[in-house]
Amino acid sequence: MFRKRVIPASFRISILYLLIGGAWVFFSDKILAVQAEDRAAIIQFSIAKGLLFVSATAAMLFVLISRSMKEISQSRDFYLKVFEEFPALIWRAGTDGACDYLNKTWLAFTGRTREQELGYGWAEGVHPEDLGNCLNAYREAFDSRNPFVLEYRLRRHDGEYRWILDSGRPYYDQHDKFAGYIGSCYDMTEHKRTEQALAQSERRFRDLTENTSDWIWEVGRTLRYVYVSPKITDLLGHAPADVLGKTPFDLMPPDEAARLRPAFDEFMKDPRPFAALENVNVRRDGSLVVLETSGIPLYDAEGQFSGFRGIDRDISARKAAEERINTLNAELAAKAAELEVANRELEAFAHTVSHDLRTPLTNITLSCQVMREICKEKNGDQCNELIQGICNAAERMDRLITSLLNFARISRSPLNVQPVDLSEMARVIAAELQLNQPDRRVTFIIAEGITARGDGNLLHIVLTNLLGNAWKYTRNRETAVIEFGMTEIEGKQAYFVRDNGAGFDMNQADKLFGAFQRLHSAKEYEGYGIGLATVKRIVQRHGGSVWAAGEVEKGATFYFTLAPEWQGEAAPSA
Repeated sequence: MFRKRVIPASFRISILYLLIGGAWVFFSDKILAVQAEDRAAIIQFSIAKGLLFVSATAAMLFVLISRSMKEISQSRDFYLKVFEEFPALIWRAGTDGACDYLNKTWLAFTGRTREQELGYGWAEGVHPEDLGNCLNAYREAFDSRNPFVLEYRLRRHDGEYRWILDSGRPYYDQHDKFAGYIGSCYDMTEHKRTEQALAQSERRFRDLTENTSDWIWEVGRTLRYVYVSPKITDLLGHAPADVLGKTPFDLMPPDEAARLRPAFDEFMKDPRPFAALENVNVRRDGSLVVLETSGIPLYDAEGQFSGFRGIDRDISARKAAEERINTLNAELAAKAAELEVANRELEAFAHTVSHDLRTPLTNITLSCQVMREICKEKNGDQCNELIQGICNAAERMDRLITSLLNFARISRSPLNVQPVDLSEMARVIAAELQLNQPDRRVTFIIAEGITARGDGNLLHIVLTNLLGNAWKYTRNRETAVIEFGMTEIEGKQAYFVRDNGAGFDMNQADKLFGAFQRLHSAKEYEGYGIGLATVKRIVQRHGGSVWAAGEVEKGATFYFTLAPEWQGEAAPSA
């Protein structure tokens, strides 16, 4: 400001003064020489004129100097006010390195007075971990008189340490003599945090791309790779540098590249995300690998499409598994067809058993009854016993055929799922057993409120067999106890039938649920060995399982479960 305004104005005033003063001296001397004849008077007038000129000159110099000083003072005050109010932290240090000026922004930041901060007081706010490096760099810059830039943490008025970017430059006086340093500080904490977050994000991205089992890639607008993660070496055997600049089609067999090129052309014309695009690639050793490719379009700062970024996953094992599954499905379909044929043959066999075998059995039974009635008096007791034995054998054969037919029918008949009150069903079965043998003393303990969802007829068969077995194997007990309830085993609801009858050896428990498997002879306990096998098949059709626990002569407990969605609720009992 001083050079632009004060010097030109002073120069103009000085020129004007010289012109007027010169004219005054020249013309006054001429006029005086013409008008005055006395030389002494001329001398005295010249002295007075000189005094007047010197006085005018002194007054003019005083005006110019005063004006210049005022301009300089105003300029200094202006720049000082700018420095004081400047949003950055501004400092100045003398040749000894001690700060002799700190602006208001600095003081507002630290919350300390100017007297506390001047000299090296400002260093008290530097973080202890940064103080040594900060002062060393500061002093080295003063010694070399070079500009410097420092990063350190400075304590703010609220006690928080903030990252500061401190820039200092040497300055010189009007004689180009080194006068000290002046600098400004910028609070770069948020910038630092952003850098750290970005670095952490980049580190996370790099860790993810370099350690994931998938191959991460990026292509430009020409579909040439501009980034390839190291995983490509494991997938295709190529080093990342060998793939950069190539296109995906360069890594595929020719026929596969021809198949996929139209799809990629569409993606380039109309950029959009794509997923699960299966493609065959060639490994470096010539073998083939099936990859599943997914990608998203990328855009630059101006919103222009710039390429794709995506991921490739090796699905060779999955494709091989799918082929094996398809093969197995085909085999299962063939087996299913064979089973369908076998089922039809079984149905035909069941029809034959039901009609063709039962007819002769019926004839045998009727013939025996007729013989017994006609020849009752002629035959002796031994003949009658033989005839009765034939009738009993025929009836036993008929019941066995009926059991087999029912067992076969259970696997084929559709389930009629509905709510079933198992407690009420057990009470009815118990009443029927007691009605058939009223002379037996049996105590039934049946839990209340046990329900389920399933085929009522089939679940009735389950309870009939289990309660019937308990009734049969407790007949040698003076006081028999049979219990039906529900408990929880390993977090699952299990129904049970418990008795205090003959029990069984747990070493033979695996034989209980096999068809025609018996742990007791027919002379000890009647039966055909088909009842528990029927129970197992029904329970399995309801999505459950069945097992038993027992001890010889100490009773047995039979457990069964149903699928969770078919279970009912009741208070669990032991």
